[in-house]
Amino acid sequence: MMTQVFEKIIRSPWTWRQTLTGRPYDLNAPISDLFVWRNSAEWQTSFELIDIPRLFVDSKDGVSTDVKLIFFDSSGHQILSEEIVVLPAIRQTIHLASYLRYINEEMGTFAVFHKSVPLAISSLGSHLAERGYVSYRYQGAPLRSYVHGNLDAIAQNANSQLQALGGSSFFQREYRLQFELTPGSQYQLCFVNPTASEQKYVGKLVSINGGKILCSRPFKLTPGGVSNLTFQSEVMEPARVVIESHIIMARPLVFHIQNSKMDVFHG
Repeated sequence: MMTQVFEKIIRSPWTWRQTLTGRPYDLNAPISDLFVWRNSAEWQTSFELIDIPRLFVDSKDGVSTDVKLIFFDSSGHQILSEEIVVLPAIRQTIHLASYLRYINEEMGTFAVFHKSVPLAISSLGSHLAERGYVSYRYQGAPLRSYVHGNLDAIAQNANSQLQALGGSSFFQREYRLQFELTPGSQYQLCFVNPTASEQKYVGKLVSINGGKILCSRPFKLTPGGVSNLTFQSEVMEPARVVIESHIIMARPLVFHIQNSKMDVFHG
């Protein structure tokens, strides 16, 4: 018992009021991840939309199955908002290029908010969160690579007010990528700032053998912003990536490209 109390005291400077994600102000607010979109001659992005609210009700009566799709640019500014009718009992593939054809940027984020929160969820003090699957196609490949949402990043409160939910720490933390980088490939690490304040990061490429720092790159992200950290020629030997920031979990989205083949995953 005393050991557990002592451990809590030791951890308290790193845990007190430093949660991974916050809670929305509105009890009925839907939540979404801040998914990354890429749109260019090389990249196409799609989202797999499912009628989540209808999983919690016996019938469609009184249940709105619409969703609001909100797009943000790389600086976190809202640029588009679209309403989509969700088809019951079917998975819809939403090709984002049809919405982004007049947007000059090649990368940003988007959120998917379900307009109806079933009573079965809200009565428990919970929120309906969309953390579904995004797919990416690279250079017209016949197959797409899929990755799920990362965390509860943003909520839509009453009057469509958006609230960032990501947590930050009093102290600088390290996030160590759970993947080994090897020579001969390109690695694009996409970082999203889910907090309400600007965040500073340092991305370090560290040798597996000996721990030598091969390169170090500082960068900043505005609230809701996204940045792409690329390593290729710098990976001269097996290495790992260490991210220093005040984000509770600075977990990147990793695009691994080798011989025109691409895979995407959370590191």
